[in-house]
Amino acid sequence: MREVLKEASVSSILTAIVGLVLLIMPNLTNRIIVYGIAAVLAVYGIGRIFRYIRRNAGEGMMDHDLSIGLVCVVTGLFMFLYCGVVISVLPFLFGLGLIFGGTMSVQTAFDVRRFHGTRWTMHLVIGIAFVVAGIEAIRNPFGTASLLTRFVGLCFLLLGIHSYIENKKVAQLRREFMGSSDIIDEEDIKARKG
Repeated sequence: MREVLKEASVSSILTAIVGLVLLIMPNLTNRIIVYGIAAVLAVYGIGRIFRYIRRNAGEGMMDHDLSIGLVCVVTGLFMFLYCGVVISVLPFLFGLGLIFGGTMSVQTAFDVRRFHGTRWTMHLVIGIAFVVAGIEAIRNPFGTASLLTRFVGLCFLLLGIHSYIENKKVAQLRREFMGSSDIIDEEDIKARKG
């Protein structure tokens, strides 16, 4: 359980850092994201093509190394050459990230309620607000990619901070509810209650 909470805390901190970077340097961040993905795709594609060229005739007939490699290389080149077009798709991806984070906050709200925590409705409302922000990011009413990126960056920063605080609160409530910090699973919970 402690490992899960530790991973959740690290994830929250990383989300906040990504949000801060998006907020401060939106245009540069968008380009770095696109070029980074393009480079990974191109390198992966070239690797698959070489794997196809070097293998024996009877090996890996159904692996589709050549076709997958070519698609990845062409997609990577497209992203390098038409970075602006790809940046216009980023709001959709960022919006999905906010929706995912918001739904996690909604689940945390119900976890807080299950452990008899107070103010679980506040967590629920905040989670729903992040889902709505994600939907707005996907709809992109902002006009420019940099303005939208700043908005998404601010949302990610707030989401990361909120998630970190939520994780600490849930861990504390779990300890108080069970009277111990070493809860392992539901069977342990049932044994303590029964």
